[in-house]
Amino acid sequence: MMNLAYNIAYRGKKWKNIMKPTDIYILRDLENAQSVSDVIKEKGFHLEHRILNLEVIESNRFISRMLKVPLASRVLHLRKLRVVEGVPKSIDRTYILYEKVKGIEDADFAHESFYKIIRDRFGYMTHKSEEEILIVEASEEEQRLLDCRDKELMMIRGTTYKEEPEPFEYFEIVSVSDFYRFRSVSKQ
Repeated sequence: MMNLAYNIAYRGKKWKNIMKPTDIYILRDLENAQSVSDVIKEKGFHLEHRILNLEVIESNRFISRMLKVPLASRVLHLRKLRVVEGVPKSIDRTYILYEKVKGIEDADFAHESFYKIIRDRFGYMTHKSEEEILIVEASEEEQRLLDCRDKELMMIRGTTYKEEPEPFEYFEIVSVSDFYRFRSVSKQ
């Protein structure tokens, strides 16, 4: 396994681990769905979520189509900034039919993963995810939040499913391009 920390002398006596922002990444295995927060914690990184939006909204045409719900359905919209080792890495948006998670808005999304909260509170576990990976033009707000000057960012968007045929959640993750590395294994 690659050593991600760089040791440097600190005042001649102590050693301190310093990480370059590009050393903070996670491997996303396309064969297995796993919570990004869980992967980050498994790697021993310090994780912080800064809640940008937590609201119940009416679904627009796009969100209604993605969740396969009627237009203007009540939907929970959670938007958070994912900060790893003090470095902003992604902006995550989640949309889920509110009636499935009623009362969840009082949860501590700053310290717990969304998937852990829905599992603990409602017993929900997702079993399938359909995703696409895109390169998108960065907005000024995304550049400011991610503290980057990149003109293009990576977007992962998709739907998760429990056991029923309709989508459980629609999500969008906009991240700096070096945060995710992907792996897929082909079998013949």
